Amino acid sequence: MSQPLSGIRILDLSRLLPGAYASQMMADFGADVIKVEEPGSGDYGRFMPPHGPDGMSLYFTAINRNKRSITLNLKKEEGRDVFLRLVRDADVVLESFRPGVMDRLGLGYEQLKEVQPGIIYCAISGYGQDGPYRLRAGHDLNYAGYAGLLHYNRGALGEPAMPPTQLADLAGGSYMAVIGILAAVVGRAQTGEGRKIDVSMTEGVMSLLPLVATAYLNTGKAPRPGHSTLDGSLPCYNIYEAKDGKYVTLAALEPKFWHTFCTHIGHLELLPFHMPVGPGEREEAMDVLRAIFKTKTRDEWVAELAEIDACVGPVYGIDEAFNDQHAQGRGVTVTSGSAEESFHTLRSFPRISGDEDEQRYAPPTMGEQTEELMREAGYSDEEIAQFKTGGVI
Repeated sequence: MSQPLSGIRILDLSRLLPGAYASQMMADFGADVIKVEEPGSGDYGRFMPPHGPDGMSLYFTAINRNKRSITLNLKKEEGRDVFLRLVRDADVVLESFRPGVMDRLGLGYEQLKEVQPGIIYCAISGYGQDGPYRLRAGHDLNYAGYAGLLHYNRGALGEPAMPPTQLADLAGGSYMAVIGILAAVVGRAQTGEGRKIDVSMTEGVMSLLPLVATAYLNTGKAPRPGHSTLDGSLPCYNIYEAKDGKYVTLAALEPKFWHTFCTHIGHLELLPFHMPVGPGEREEAMDVLRAIFKTKTRDEWVAELAEIDACVGPVYGIDEAFNDQHAQGRGVTVTSGSAEESFHTLRSFPRISGDEDEQRYAPPTMGEQTEELMREAGYSDEEIAQFKTGGVI
């Protein structure tokens, strides 16, 4: 069985995390991803620490497998001509420049669809292709702040806290790009028409707050951080410290799970506090639960409660998460490269039947497949040599 995206070719001009992770997901599912990089500089992610034994950035390694790399100078007319030839055989163009950059190069959506009417053009940017902030500089943290998410991500003292991962880049950028591209591919199969996809990472982060947003939009009141149903206000849905200083998650949100939990630990007096509403009830119930969880270690609680439908689990470090028997059994990592130089990364999710998780290419060195791809596009060895001399590739 062929991979789900076999036959789809993607020209990825993006740099750093959002576009690269998006194109890697699609490459893992069979798409032919061609990473188009500027000669001499390439994707900035190549040079970010830490570095692996082969000298390649582990940041770059994490998000660039199963791709081929071509270097191409789009500031030169000859380079733009080469790119347009590549577009003729492409299905998707993915870019993450500031709005207007591709148009100024003569390679925007309107220009590209003259060459390839069915082209799907996906632009990832911080604030979107229009609006007052469209040209404003920013990074993940800025977008999460504008979207309202940081207001609900609080530290121990109640201050907005640094997110533990790049929510705007990944959830707001990468995943939104993949969703948009795949939706457009399905639509094109029905109509033959391409699409332009405008991915705003700020809006992508905002989409992670549907419950808070809907509460505000329909009541005019913004929920207080730590006081709405799923962000810390409920004793039955919270994080508790265990005897050994490690932490346990309790998520007994439905009454049946709460009843099972309270019955098993022998504290039926907690049953009425599943959804406390009276003054002080929340704090009273949580104080009792804090004391209870302090009586055993994290792993003792997990061993005792994990299998009885009480919705109890551990707070793992990344090392524990990867070494947990379930993660080991499911195989959440993949190994790429040669026997001499192998490396391990997270596999792409979700799992699709018939997809063999084929590792076609290791993360490419800059321009590794330039000549190969130029020949595929119909250029002769003499033309390729001239392009090298002229700084086009």
